[in-house]
Amino acid sequence: MKKVILTLLCVSVLISSAIAVQINVVSERQLAKKIGIGFNSSVLHLPVLSARYWLTDLVGIEGFLGFRIDDNYADKNRYIVGGEFLYVIKSYKKLNVFSSVSLALYRRKKTFGIITGGFGVEWFVLDNLSLSTQAGLSFSIGGGGTNSVGTNVENIPKISIKYYL
Repeated sequence: MKKVILTLLCVSVLISSAIAVQINVVSERQLAKKIGIGFNSSVLHLPVLSARYWLTDLVGIEGFLGFRIDDNYADKNRYIVGGEFLYVIKSYKKLNVFSSVSLALYRRKKTFGIITGGFGVEWFVLDNLSLSTQAGLSFSIGGGGTNSVGTNVENIPKISIKYYL
């Protein structure tokens, strides 16, 4: 089952990339070599800081880190650290539609890995300020042998914000 889900996530990203290449997607925005620093409102109910770097106008990577430390309740301490690969499928003047795949480690009482894949939109409110949201599928590989599959809509209707330097 794990292999099937992982294969489906990878295939969906590859198919969207192949479609985008075949229709000769050209980005309306000049994103290459730009860095966006921002805040994602919720990843597993934990706000995270993130940095996005666009390798080209169509391909980007993002790293994120979030944590909560509570002196009184050790079982409520948690963190998440991970990265994401982004590929622009369709670009408009102020909006990018993209596919993404991310890998993360999440720790609460146990540490487990999360693989997500899906689609999102990034709307450029100003030239250097964007709002984005994503949805897709997630696969969790838990400590102690527990695994789960589900939808990944943590950010909808919550919005992430990025400021591009």
